[in-house]
Amino acid sequence: MYTNIINNELIASTRPVALHAARRPAMPKTYNKRASNKELRKENLYSAAVALFRQQGFDQTRVEEITQAAGVAKGTFFNYFPTKEDVLLYISERHMTRLGAAMGNGAGQQVTQERSAIAALKTVLHALADSLEEDKDLVRLAVDKAMKISHLAPAAGGRFSLQGLVVLLIRRAQRTSEIHPAIDPELVAQMLEGLYYQQLVIWCQEDFAFDLGERLGQVVDMLLIGIGGPPVGRN
Repeated sequence: MYTNIINNELIASTRPVALHAARRPAMPKTYNKRASNKELRKENLYSAAVALFRQQGFDQTRVEEITQAAGVAKGTFFNYFPTKEDVLLYISERHMTRLGAAMGNGAGQQVTQERSAIAALKTVLHALADSLEEDKDLVRLAVDKAMKISHLAPAAGGRFSLQGLVVLLIRRAQRTSEIHPAIDPELVAQMLEGLYYQQLVIWCQEDFAFDLGERLGQVVDMLLIGIGGPPVGRN
């Protein structure tokens, strides 16, 4: 029963829409079809944009070229993305969706089976790093633009926040006495998310020279376990 509760909490924090939708009355088929078509158009625009970014560069790609490649009118683009830069922000949303899917499958089972909440947190971050690895060139572009354009910064949109998920795991760690019960889980989550973005930027700047999943695991260990050595005997 405890495992099921934790699993549901984790899925809720990464896939809130999917979980809560099950509690609402069923929507008419016409509504579902319309929503599905909108999602398909957005994905089509995203795929066309990404293909052009890779082919000719982000700065050289015009919105008109994206809509032409996607087979839609120019105005349709702005129904889904306020600016060309917002396509990059959507990359973050997609990775959070992937993380949610991972939590509902193999990675989620591994998390719930972990007796250590800290180990479970490292598993989650490693799953996220694996997802980022698949699109690392686009991730680097998004990070580069986010450092220059304020509304693309992580705190601006709040669409790629890890804090809710981390808070759940920190509370679980407190229940299992891995972390001091007086520690504020939300403060720890804020610190860890800040360190995550720091390492993500370094990973991109250093041309992916290190394994991001392993580095994030080290960050968790240093933050939650500590960096101090064994007590030194006094003379």
